[in-house]
Amino acid sequence: MLGTIGIPTANAESSGPLPSCYSQPAVSAPGIDAVKQLKQDYFHSIDTKNWSDLKTHLAPNVIVDTTGSAGPIFPDRESFVSFLQLTLGGAETHHSGYDPQLKMTSTTTAAGVWTMEDVLIFGDTFGVHGYGHYWECYTNLNGQWVEQYSKLTRTRIDLINPDGTVIQADAPLDVVVQKFHEATGL
Repeated sequence: MLGTIGIPTANAESSGPLPSCYSQPAVSAPGIDAVKQLKQDYFHSIDTKNWSDLKTHLAPNVIVDTTGSAGPIFPDRESFVSFLQLTLGGAETHHSGYDPQLKMTSTTTAAGVWTMEDVLIFGDTFGVHGYGHYWECYTNLNGQWVEQYSKLTRTRIDLINPDGTVIQADAPLDVVVQKFHEATGL
């Protein structure tokens, strides 16, 4: 959602095929609860600005695609977490994920879609109330579940005042990006 700020992208296309983990057959679900906890911890780490904890929820070579929110594609966790620190570090944020559609694709991999909602307040200037989905793949590395791939898609973004009142409902993404740049100087 924040436009380009000098971070290289792996691929500027926001559409296209999902990773192969989505085409794997479903197997038993012993890791589903662990994946749900992982996503809850991921949101908590972002909202509390605990960047070192956030890194523990991401594979070192995670691919994070934020093109559906006017951002880049990140080829690893370091670049993604650095981006979040820069763009959301000074913001008040609240992220929610619900209605997970998860499946185990092997004993150490899973894939799923989360319905998401977030509120991002940038000081006393403005905020956004966004809606969409996370399309994700997970892997179990050394006994710990981590995100291996994440693609954020947006279905709606409302521009809001810091008190939550709506400035513009269902704002076009380019208007949101312009407002962000004006408010943050990024």
